[in-house]
Amino acid sequence: MPAGRKLLGQILVEQNVVTEKQLQEALGLQRSRKSLKVGDALVQLGHCTTTDVSKALSRQHQIPFVDLSKGRVPEAVLRLATPELAWQYRFLPVKVLQGQLVVCVGDPVEVYSKESLEFVLGREVKCALAPPDVLLAAIERGYGPNPAVAKKGGGGESDDELLGDIDPEDEEAPIIRLVTRMLKDALDQRASDIHIEPMEKRLRIRFRVDGVLKEVASEATHLHGPLSSRIKIMASLDIAEKRKPQDGRINVKLGGRGLDIRCSVLPSNHGETIVMRLLDKEGGLVSLAKLGFSGAEDDRFNNVIRRPNGIVLVTGPTGSGKTTTLYAALQTLNRPDVKIITAEDPVEYHLAGINQVQVRTQVGLTFARILRAMLRQAPNIILVGEIRDRETAEIAIQAALTGHLVFSTLHTNDAPSALVRLIDMGVKPFLVATSVQAILAQRLVRRLCQHCKVPYKPQPSELRAFGLDPAEIGDRELYQPGGCGECNYGGYRGRQGVFELLELNDDLRDMTYRCEPTPRLREAAISSGVMTTLKDDGLRKVFEGITTLDEVLRIIHREDLVVVDD
Repeated sequence: MPAGRKLLGQILVEQNVVTEKQLQEALGLQRSRKSLKVGDALVQLGHCTTTDVSKALSRQHQIPFVDLSKGRVPEAVLRLATPELAWQYRFLPVKVLQGQLVVCVGDPVEVYSKESLEFVLGREVKCALAPPDVLLAAIERGYGPNPAVAKKGGGGESDDELLGDIDPEDEEAPIIRLVTRMLKDALDQRASDIHIEPMEKRLRIRFRVDGVLKEVASEATHLHGPLSSRIKIMASLDIAEKRKPQDGRINVKLGGRGLDIRCSVLPSNHGETIVMRLLDKEGGLVSLAKLGFSGAEDDRFNNVIRRPNGIVLVTGPTGSGKTTTLYAALQTLNRPDVKIITAEDPVEYHLAGINQVQVRTQVGLTFARILRAMLRQAPNIILVGEIRDRETAEIAIQAALTGHLVFSTLHTNDAPSALVRLIDMGVKPFLVATSVQAILAQRLVRRLCQHCKVPYKPQPSELRAFGLDPAEIGDRELYQPGGCGECNYGGYRGRQGVFELLELNDDLRDMTYRCEPTPRLREAAISSGVMTTLKDDGLRKVFEGITTLDEVLRIIHREDLVVVDD
């Protein structure tokens, strides 16, 4: 409690609401039930009412007190919040004062801060205090019964059920509700990650939506400890360990959807920063047809993944959708007469009919060791989550040369660089040249919202930067982002893959054997027509109205641009 602020019991005694003896009796009851607040103890003992306690809290925290038992809130004010929000956050809008919305809450230290309410309501908020029982009755008068309770009574699941039973008297209940709300908001906004970052004077919460981070809430710093402890408990991590990084996993069900969450905890200068990656078990897996290949490239990739042996590599930076592409390929190839084994770190999605193995480096279960063991299992198709070292690369190549089809990922900027990267790892050039069948480099661009995209005429300099003649465009319409409720006024909704597919021919194999540099390999691949570039595929999607020139500009190679002086 801040220095100089009087204790609640002291205020009640000074106001002659309770006696010192009654206060001591309540403190004794509180000591026997540690989660019980002193005000609740006094009410349970019958020494005062909830209104008396709320008035004292109002004085203690210097928050206005509102008597909700008198009068009704205007309908126009009630419409400023939805029933779901009012019940979830336990607040009631009462009036608009000088542009601010005055809302009543039942607890002055309610975990949902003023900033959170302003975020969900989309306007400035001023908080007032009301007795919790009176507040709930007023919310029911204004909005009807709690939808979550009604859903629970009808056989559905409330958010509280999803993360465990919550005791209303449990002091951790507000934190549990905060975590539940945060996950639900992230799912509603299609976020891929939640970032919880302690700053010097606040706790920042950000969501990554369509690859872009945006701040969604700013909480008080005192919430960081309870919030991180709650998440660690859910992820089966050590809550006492605050000096070392930790990784865990959370499985919950929200809105009837299964959610797998990968949790990473990293110590920082202001406390532990937490990143939760949301893996939607239902929406995360996509078919090969929905990846975004054009007609010709779709046929080429389908032919590549149906080859009897060899290595197929998918490259790109972290978060570029490599795993999604590989899972889509495995789903296409998954048949009763085909045995597929994967080695992954971690196993992101569980695929029916496929043998998936989790890498556990702490017990020596590395990619290389799993790969050796899986070859004794007589598989037809092997997936190695990532080629990280020479040993793994050589075993994967030996598997490819002995009749297996091997899928894997590599961190390179483009497709031709993967050949040079394998040689740099120490793999003999002739092994790379004979085993690698194809390389797919990919990136993700944001998709234009189809409800609000706006046609526009690009400047000639924009087109010439991509090597395009404005005359070639003619009257063809390009589009730029607009903004509507469907895309949360951002102009984009969802992401789309942009691909660079390289199939090795005899010339490229010979150049790889001679250890030619990446620019020479790239030039030969383009001139021989065995590779489509990221720029070509990106521009195709621009002309189809799927994305914008600016989005393609973010992901293409610098050498693909033409310097323009206008």
